[in-house]
Amino acid sequence: MLAVTCLASGNAAYAQEQPGKAMIVLDGSGSMWGQIEGEAKISIARRVLTDVLASSPDTLHLGLMAYGHREKGNCKDIELLVSPSTQSAGQISSLAAEIKPKGKTPLSDAVKSAAEALKFEEEKATVILITDGLETCRADPCALGKALESAGVDFTAHVVGFGLSAKEGRQVACLAENTGGRYLPAQDADSLGAALDETVTQAAAPVQSEPEPAPEKLPTATVSGPESVEIGRQFAASWDGPGEKWDRISLFDPRAANGEGREVTGRRIQHSRSDNQEVLLVAPVRTGTYTLQYRFGPRGHVIGTAPIEVVDAAVSLEAPANVDIGRSFTVEWVGPGGRRDRVQIIDPIANNGEGKVVSGKRLRNDDFDNRKVSLVAPAKPGFYRLQYWNGDNRAELATRQIEVLDAEVAISAPDTVAIGTDFDAEWIGPGGRRDSINIVNPQADGGRGKSVGGKRLTNGDFDNRTVTLIAPAKPGEYQLQYYNGDNRVVLATRPLIVETMAVSLDAPAEVTMGHTVKVGWSGPGARRDRVEIYDPNAKGGRGKVVSSKRVVGANSDDNTVELVVPVKPGSYLLRYWNGDSSVVLAELPISVVTMDVGLTAPPTTEAGTLLSVEWRGPGARRDAVQFFKPADGKVHASKRVFTDDYDNRKVTIKAPKAGEYLLRYWSGDGAIALAEQPISVQ
Repeated sequence: MLAVTCLASGNAAYAQEQPGKAMIVLDGSGSMWGQIEGEAKISIARRVLTDVLASSPDTLHLGLMAYGHREKGNCKDIELLVSPSTQSAGQISSLAAEIKPKGKTPLSDAVKSAAEALKFEEEKATVILITDGLETCRADPCALGKALESAGVDFTAHVVGFGLSAKEGRQVACLAENTGGRYLPAQDADSLGAALDETVTQAAAPVQSEPEPAPEKLPTATVSGPESVEIGRQFAASWDGPGEKWDRISLFDPRAANGEGREVTGRRIQHSRSDNQEVLLVAPVRTGTYTLQYRFGPRGHVIGTAPIEVVDAAVSLEAPANVDIGRSFTVEWVGPGGRRDRVQIIDPIANNGEGKVVSGKRLRNDDFDNRKVSLVAPAKPGFYRLQYWNGDNRAELATRQIEVLDAEVAISAPDTVAIGTDFDAEWIGPGGRRDSINIVNPQADGGRGKSVGGKRLTNGDFDNRTVTLIAPAKPGEYQLQYYNGDNRVVLATRPLIVETMAVSLDAPAEVTMGHTVKVGWSGPGARRDRVEIYDPNAKGGRGKVVSSKRVVGANSDDNTVELVVPVKPGSYLLRYWNGDSSVVLAELPISVVTMDVGLTAPPTTEAGTLLSVEWRGPGARRDAVQFFKPADGKVHASKRVFTDDYDNRKVTIKAPKAGEYLLRYWSGDGAIALAEQPISVQ
């Protein structure tokens, strides 16, 4: 991860060093559930925070505060989770992982509370605020910054704006700027990591006190790189020097800060390719002459330099002049191809003309070798801007216009369908890989609507633009919706009426335990529908399905299924179960009655002899006569009743070796012994 540090580069040394103290203030408001590239912002923040803290200095006193994570609508929902201490990185990562966003954004009061916890009026203190939104609790972050700067001994607030627009960023940047801190925008995981790495590293800089003369002699070092590098390109800088913990290779712009110069990027040597003593840096997007620097120790003494020229590069985008709403299209690009570079679609009139990124893709996530990315057009017609975005420098390198055209999107399906039945819906539309035809109950969730079924277009007959859907099990008025998954918007709707139909079961009122019973049914006959025998008294009254069979694949011609009757007598229910909607459409009481079950055999027999045993019982296909030995809990011989003289209710079974056994009638479907008698094998 790129570490952008701004430690002093002078040559003064100091007699005493105290570790820095800092507090991370993490936004836990409900908006943190918003997504970037399909991942919730809170998940990205947790992951990146863990990565950054894993390499943070052990000497740093670091704490964690969060807001908006416990209650909705409460501006006082601010909690100190970890008090500032050394070696707190693991605890901070663990507690951050438990934050569940839900509330408001009292960021000003949270920063103030963090400053007070750091005793900012007595000693140096740094607050690092990570927020994806603006103040929502009637406080002025700009005024707070001035007040904290005035009252603090050496107070600094850095603000990381996660997913904020440029306009929104300006409204919170003043909090940082009024304390001498920095506002760092972050639009994805990588830029968030770079921002956190930078602010945490600055906070770790030792407090300087009692200056004394610089050491008489500093070590020497050399640093080298290419004579020139194109804007935005990654390049390797080689070094030879002390190679200590705090040493780093920096890229210095001597023209910045009105000629005073500033470090624009850098990386610690401990993150370098140790085998060949190289670090990877990314060239800025401003052309000109820069200086590679070897910075030694926590003070950042410059002990080696080399010039490097950053030159312009060809950056361009090639794409169709127009594309239909929701359609995929290909953009060819020329540019640095950095690991954070992206091609993005910008809505130039959004945010009152500030513009907004509506979608995009990293170059590395697509056909990088052929310099192509595949994007999905927005669902709203209009003129948009394609942008080549250099992620490391957070700069636009190339742009071009593209028009998104309106297009026909429609659904064709029956006006009415019966509950639980299959039906086909034909569609016209973009056909994106995430597009689907959904069945929606518009009255559900207090009128907000709820999807109760559907299918992705790619999972249906895509060539013929048809999907097969299953009607809900509840009659009523529904909607079919064409849902464009990439843009998360409905492009077309049509009504659907789901009508009731006769659903019934036909079976004897009484059946004998362990036998099979034929059950007639009428109903939707969907592929997941089944007929069940249900024990309502099982599991302490919660009920349990004890036997079932799907209606599809059974006797489909005459609408019957055969079920195995339980071996436990009692009152049960026959049910028609609609599997797609997980609902019972019909039920019928059925009683399971007992029957005579027994065995007739001699009390003793000889090992290895064939023993004829008469049996009385259900005679189901999995039932068997067994020699069971209680001493070891094992069956030593078994014969299914179906495989022998079934008509005369006899089986011939070979006696096992000598010992004391139980001869038993075993119900295979019920997995229970229904009758048993002792038998001794001599």
